[in-house]
Amino acid sequence: MCAVLLLPVIGDVVIATDTAAGQPGARRDYSDVAVRIADFILNQQDPDGAISDVPSGDVCNEDSNMEYALMGLAAAFWQSRDARFRTGLEKGIQWLAAREEMTDPQWRGSWFLAYEPNPPYAPKPVSPGDGVLDARGVDATSALFCYLLCLHSSLTGDNALAKRYEANARAGLDFVLNRNGSPDGFSNSSWQKKRDGKWRLWRYQYTADQGDVYLGLRSGELLFRDERYRQAASSIKDRIGSRFFDAKRGRFGLGRDKDGDLDSDFDGFDGIFPQGYIPWVFGKSPESEAAFRWLAGCRQPDGSVSCYPDDPKYTLSSSVLALAASSLAGPVPEDSLDWIVAHGLDPQNGGVRDTAATDSEKFSNVAGFTVMALVGFPAFPAVERRP
Repeated sequence: MCAVLLLPVIGDVVIATDTAAGQPGARRDYSDVAVRIADFILNQQDPDGAISDVPSGDVCNEDSNMEYALMGLAAAFWQSRDARFRTGLEKGIQWLAAREEMTDPQWRGSWFLAYEPNPPYAPKPVSPGDGVLDARGVDATSALFCYLLCLHSSLTGDNALAKRYEANARAGLDFVLNRNGSPDGFSNSSWQKKRDGKWRLWRYQYTADQGDVYLGLRSGELLFRDERYRQAASSIKDRIGSRFFDAKRGRFGLGRDKDGDLDSDFDGFDGIFPQGYIPWVFGKSPESEAAFRWLAGCRQPDGSVSCYPDDPKYTLSSSVLALAASSLAGPVPEDSLDWIVAHGLDPQNGGVRDTAATDSEKFSNVAGFTVMALVGFPAFPAVERRP
């Protein structure tokens, strides 16, 4: 069980956060590198709070990229207490709130898949697959908004922002439960617009998305003491292993299709991600520990992670490996973090390449996860736990 720390009550909203029962051992200090990468994220943020997915890019928050970058700013603030990162997190939350649909009953609590990176930040149609013109109502995007509010509240001890955007946070969680939710208690990915102009629910349950949805629902429970969110979060946590773990392969699947069949394809990095992300989100369980062992078994002598033939060695693979190790209270693979610093970090601007290739894109979400990995950021940090 995780202990729950209640922070001061301001108004009628209670701030709460989890503290992990087990603590990993001593780890090398990567704080200087983490701050440098967090500065890269801040340098991508415009005065309104938007963070483009790549430097000088033409899209913002595609598939929740900006939200993961903001998680990196939260981690940097947790580690450094530098007010610049708190401000960046706040501005990003405010930008997201301004993009959220709050008037149309059909879409209340949702976002489009992507937005233009410049004012007025119009929704930007992006095709996520063949025959699909656009997508919206991504479960992760709606859930992570509430998680960001919870991070801000727990790290600052101030829930004014959470109270200001309580309606937005609740709308996001309710959208996921009411529009994306499946009878089995898990979440379908998103809504897709086909060539006939109609929006249809894409009934695919990504494994990693269940982690995002859990983070949001658990945050809704902690911030607002809502029993609906507690029950929905507990249902996901109690059954994520039995539903999404591939016992034959010893790792989590990519997700489940509309027929409920487990999909264990890699699909590039997407199939690697749950092996570290799910253990980071949920902590210890037989399935999480097995997935971590599988991912750790892909670590190469130089610290890089290669999971299948022709794997380009994603920097995020090393980051989620380190995050999982921290969450499971095990030794952090410092050689993998060293590999990121040596081969993924751009010394010119502090960005982190998607792979070691020198021409690889420097995504803001990759930077966010790298900061989290370097400082050992827990999924639900308490103020008392900062280094």
